[in-house]
Amino acid sequence: MKQTKLTLGLCMALSLFGACGTEDNPLSQKPETPGTEKPLEPESPDNRPVWTFDVKVMLDRKTYETHYSADPSIVKDKLGYIFKRANELYHGKKDVVYFDADVVFNPVFKAEYVYDESSELLFERFRDDKRKELREGYPYLAIIDGCIGDHENERTHTDYTPWGSEVVCMFDNNNGAADAGQSVYAILSQYKTAEAFAHELGHGRGVPDIYGMAVTSNEVNGERFSPITCIMNNCWGGDSWSEYSQLLINRNKDIVPDDSGAFHALDEPEYPRDIFFKATLAGQPLAGACINVYKSRIYDNTIKAQVQHTATLTDEGTCKISSGELFGTCGNGPQYGVVLVEVVDANGGSKYYQFVPAYDAQVAFLKGEQTSYTVEMAFK
Repeated sequence: MKQTKLTLGLCMALSLFGACGTEDNPLSQKPETPGTEKPLEPESPDNRPVWTFDVKVMLDRKTYETHYSADPSIVKDKLGYIFKRANELYHGKKDVVYFDADVVFNPVFKAEYVYDESSELLFERFRDDKRKELREGYPYLAIIDGCIGDHENERTHTDYTPWGSEVVCMFDNNNGAADAGQSVYAILSQYKTAEAFAHELGHGRGVPDIYGMAVTSNEVNGERFSPITCIMNNCWGGDSWSEYSQLLINRNKDIVPDDSGAFHALDEPEYPRDIFFKATLAGQPLAGACINVYKSRIYDNTIKAQVQHTATLTDEGTCKISSGELFGTCGNGPQYGVVLVEVVDANGGSKYYQFVPAYDAQVAFLKGEQTSYTVEMAFK
């Protein structure tokens, strides 16, 4: 990318539900660092580009008046602090560089961005094509609801971000918990709020929920699967980005709104056309072995004892299954987040297992392996 700086209007739809009491609510506290009217930019070497995205932010009136004294400068200060922290997560630390440029998200707030209705109704009323009216030309919108309960039909405990959409996230203050919100939900802490912004903005740039590919219940052999460490997996306390996320965000760096201000959803990465499996035992091909494939839909986190595909390995211990059969067709994120491959030895019937997450195949595609990808299964 030749430009040293790419400025995009970025507006995310976030509903941040906070506690309505001011005493323990971190959103009502003065920020430790001053806000800024200028774009927030990390320090970058002269030869390193910066991608800057504006984020339009809307806030419910009750929070605006109760926590911020109806003073937009206080809101800007708090947002400035939170987004500075989120930018640091994209920037990396200790000379670790994750992306092709430093990623900067700049919050934009004005008094006229305060709304009076239920955030849930606001969200529903401006769905799909109508949402660009609310975005005012920005591709992303942040709707912050800091005092849940002042309207009916409010969302609780919800983070919501379609693939590559302008809707980024919704939070609450633990109001749905047994104590009816008397305790402040940890996501409102200064650090975890920044991590949540970083995670949900990652969706806005085209990365799916990696935690949705975990397996916590397995009817086949009882094994669990924990996906790669990444802010797009469990973002709380995390500060690293997986190769999968890096490749996707770098690939989508040139995505901008069109002349009408409309934002076109980022395309999901494809898979290599064919997935080859190569199985060995103690270094020798498992010739003639049968393989059974079990699947877990993304977010189901469960492997059911239902064989979805079966094949027989060649004398070289290999077989081929199309990626469409294995992970489902592309569109709105991976249909199946992970598959469990069972290899049944032709001599004696011993069984061996290996998980294959969708992101492994998509990483291969993003790195140029568009026709085929081989899953090596070396058993001992």
